[in-house]
Amino acid sequence: EYGYFMEMGTGKSMVAIVTAAMLHDAGKITGMLVVAPKGVYRNWSDKEIPQHMPDHVPLRVAVWRNPLTKKVKEKINDLFVPNDDLNILVINIDALITKNGNMVCEKFLRSRNVLFIMDESTLIKNAGAQRTQAAIKLGELARYRRILTGSPVTKSPLDIYSQCAFLDPHLLGFTSFYTFKNHYAELETVRLSGHSFMKVTGYKNTDELRDSLKSFTYRVTKD
Repeated sequence: EYGYFMEMGTGKSMVAIVTAAMLHDAGKITGMLVVAPKGVYRNWSDKEIPQHMPDHVPLRVAVWRNPLTKKVKEKINDLFVPNDDLNILVINIDALITKNGNMVCEKFLRSRNVLFIMDESTLIKNAGAQRTQAAIKLGELARYRRILTGSPVTKSPLDIYSQCAFLDPHLLGFTSFYTFKNHYAELETVRLSGHSFMKVTGYKNTDELRDSLKSFTYRVTKD
């Protein structure tokens, strides 16, 4: 389980694809599931995979679309036919919370040893979001997991929790977002209209968090 925190243009898609090729060559996977933003996921099948996948790797690639046409269904069903190819399913993040999209991903993950790639992993930074929970649950079925993003933190260090939970809930040493938040956030009780809630006023132990991330992430900037 690993995170590629690589800024745009530094080759994070290439690294993920070459990783898949190496795992397939070693006989460790026969499947790759790529989940990416709605406006980007087709880029994987149309550009990144054809450009970076080594020629010797036999491929079967299917791209999820809604509505599912007969041709798309045939492509997806082809991934479940017994074979030793690298079978690749590319799907957009929003499809994970649809019945059919989630079902196809689960079936794929259960039928093969799969490398699950979460592209632009800040899409699952909200621990309570439905798509985050769907991604984490499906990720448990994968043989290997990778997260890709230019920067894992968009607003606060707390953004990192669910992205790492997707990789492995034990990587950061916290099994709940609540305990993680208490350890890394400065909290203040705010009372409003008879109700009270904990407001984040700052952050603490950030050096510790940074050191924890170093053990399972790779950071590349354009500088």
